Amino acid sequence: MLKFLDLEYWKQVESIANSDQEFGIKAKGLKASFTFRVTDKPELPPAYVRFEDGKVTEVRALKEGETTEFVLEGPYETWVKVNKGEIDGANAIMTRQIQFKGNTSSIIRYGKAFLRLFALMQKVPVEY
Repeated sequence: MLKFLDLEYWKQVESIANSDQEFGIKAKGLKASFTFRVTDKPELPPAYVRFEDGKVTEVRALKEGETTEFVLEGPYETWVKVNKGEIDGANAIMTRQIQFKGNTSSIIRYGKAFLRLFALMQKVPVEY
């Protein structure tokens, strides 16, 4: 069983997303780097995730001082609620329970890709 939001978890998300045809279609044309960060659990290092044209091409720990084009961050409990389907991912972002940092207008057209990614994240068996 994987620990929710640790690096091995993100590598599993990469594998699932890259084998999901729907994600590939919705993320076509997306070229961006993201930081996924849990704000209240320092033992969970921020994840660096790179998307390129419908695929996740890189997953690793964010390096010290490194920045990405976009950041999604929030408290662990909020991430858990999104992953359990108790809170909709888009709603969590709109209500600022999960903070989104970056150029919103450049990413808005990929909203459906991220909704699909949140749905795929729920398929990874995890331990909370």
